Amino acid sequence: LYSVDISRSANQVYNVLKEAINKVTQYIFWESKREFFQKTFELDTTNTSDVGINIYRLVAHEFSQTGKVDTSAKKTIFGQIYHQLGDNYPDFFKTEMDNKSFDVKFIGEGAVDGGGVFRETIAQLCEELQSHVLPLFIKTPNNKNNVGNYREKWTINPAATSHLHLKFFEFLGGLMGQAIRSRNYLELSLPNLFWKLLKGQEPNSQDLEEVDRLQMKHLDDLVAMDQKGIDNFDWVSITEEKFVAILSDGSEKEIKQGGREIHLSFSNRKEYAELVIKTRIHEAQLQINHIRKGFLRVVPECILEMVNHEELERMVCGVVEIDIDILKKNTTVSGIPESLETYFWEVLQGFSQEDRQKYIRFIWGRSRLPLSQEEWTQSHTLEYLSLIHI
Repeated sequence: LYSVDISRSANQVYNVLKEAINKVTQYIFWESKREFFQKTFELDTTNTSDVGINIYRLVAHEFSQTGKVDTSAKKTIFGQIYHQLGDNYPDFFKTEMDNKSFDVKFIGEGAVDGGGVFRETIAQLCEELQSHVLPLFIKTPNNKNNVGNYREKWTINPAATSHLHLKFFEFLGGLMGQAIRSRNYLELSLPNLFWKLLKGQEPNSQDLEEVDRLQMKHLDDLVAMDQKGIDNFDWVSITEEKFVAILSDGSEKEIKQGGREIHLSFSNRKEYAELVIKTRIHEAQLQINHIRKGFLRVVPECILEMVNHEELERMVCGVVEIDIDILKKNTTVSGIPESLETYFWEVLQGFSQEDRQKYIRFIWGRSRLPLSQEEWTQSHTLEYLSLIHI
C-alpha cells in the first residue's frame, strides 16, 4: 500500500485504484490500514506549537441554563473555539498522534493544560452538539418518540442551512478529521445513516428505520395494503396524504415537483414510499457535504475510501464500551496490596457502561479507550498513597 499514490483524484490511474480498493477494502486487515494511515498522516503533519485558546466555561454554562439556542455560537465552547481558530483550522488539526491540537486556558480557573484540559474541552464540546444549546443536531424521531432501536442517537437538523451554520458543519468535519489523526475521539452518538453518507455510501431503508421507525412502519403498511385485502375502492377512507415528507425536524418537503397538489393514491403508493425514503435519507445532504469538505481539509480522501462506515465511526468516536479486561491489561500497579487491587477491579467490573465512562473521563479527560493495543501509549496507573497525619 505504501508504494501506491492514491492522493491524486484527477489522475485516471487513481480512479482505477480507487474502484479496486473499494471492492477489496473489507478484506484488508485493520492493522495494515492503520499503518498506512499513520504513514499518510506523517506526510502533512503540522506543528501547532504555542497556539492557545481561551475558554470561558462559566459563560457557556450560564447560557446552557437559559434554555436558549446559541444560533451564532458566541457563548458555547464550540463557538468560542470556532471563532478563535477561524478558517485556518486545518493548520491546527493536522496534529501528530496523541497530541492536542491547541492549548486550552480555562479563564477564571487554575487548570494547566497538560492534555487533560484539552480532552475535557472536546468532551464538553460534544455534549453541546448533542443538546439544545446548538442548532446543528436534533434528536432522531426514534429518540424523541422513544420507539425502535438506537433511541440514543442524534441527527443533523435539516433546518440548519444558513451560511454560518454551514461553516459550523465544515468546522465540525475538521474536528472529526483531527479526532482520527490525534485519537482525541469525539463522543458523538450518530446513526449509521450519517456515517454512510459521510463516506459517500448510499444508505438504505434499514438505515432510515434506525432513525425513524414510525415513518418506515407507515410506509411498509402502505406498500403492503393489497396483501391485506385493501384495493383502490377502499382507499379514499384511509388517507388524504399528499406527496410531501415530514423531515426529522417536523418540517414538510415536497418529494416531487408540485407534490403538495398530488394526492397519495392506491396506484401511486409505491412511488410515494420510494420518494419519501429517498428524501428522508438525503434530508441533510447539504450539511453532510460541508462536513465532508471540512473533513477532507484535514484528512486525505484515501482514508474514506479504505474504511467502511463502521470503521469510520470508530476512528472518529472511539469504542463506546469500556472493556475492563483491556483496561486491566494496560494498567500499572504501584504499592497496592493484592487484596485491595482485587477489590478495585471487582467494583469497576460492577459499574454500568455509563459509570465506567465517567470513571475514564475523570482520570483521563476522555471516556473512550484506544482502538487497538498499539495505540495505548499511556498506561492506566493504580498507585497507593498513604495518609500522613500531622
